[in-house]
Amino acid sequence: MSKEKDFWLLVGLSISIVAILIFGIFTSPTYTQKQNYVASLILFLEVLFVASTTLVILWHGFKNFALMLTIILAAIISLFGIEGATIALMATYITWGFVFTIEILLAHNGVESAIKWFKKHYTPKSFSIEYKIFYPLMLIMYILLEIIPSKLYRESILDFNPKELYIAMMNELKK
Repeated sequence: MSKEKDFWLLVGLSISIVAILIFGIFTSPTYTQKQNYVASLILFLEVLFVASTTLVILWHGFKNFALMLTIILAAIISLFGIEGATIALMATYITWGFVFTIEILLAHNGVESAIKWFKKHYTPKSFSIEYKIFYPLMLIMYILLEIIPSKLYRESILDFNPKELYIAMMNELKK
């Protein structure tokens, strides 16, 4: 089967399962049976959420991270529900984004260990993807590390050129 057929088969299967569970909710003769169908529907949607998140991360190329995040999200959903998983995803984005941003700023300022870290963990393609994903956090980090302290201590602001930063790092990774 082709990838497109597989995709539409999964979409059709998911929609069919949701439709059957909803049909079961409306046609159940007793309240207990309706509650069982509602619980099954919620469980299926939680599993679908974890699987979808995993597939999106896999599609971007982060295979090891996707597996770890799947296990963690499944545990969080079982304990705290979808709200907990959403908070965990946001916390993961912010945490890894700030790590990425600090490392890129260190590499931009010539810290050799940061440049080695990027060469070890990134290809030009994976760096480009994460750079785009974490670009908003780079701007926030620039405000927190440069603009606010310069206002407080009345010092000059260092220049921040994200395009220059990107080009320099891509050149380093291609070496």
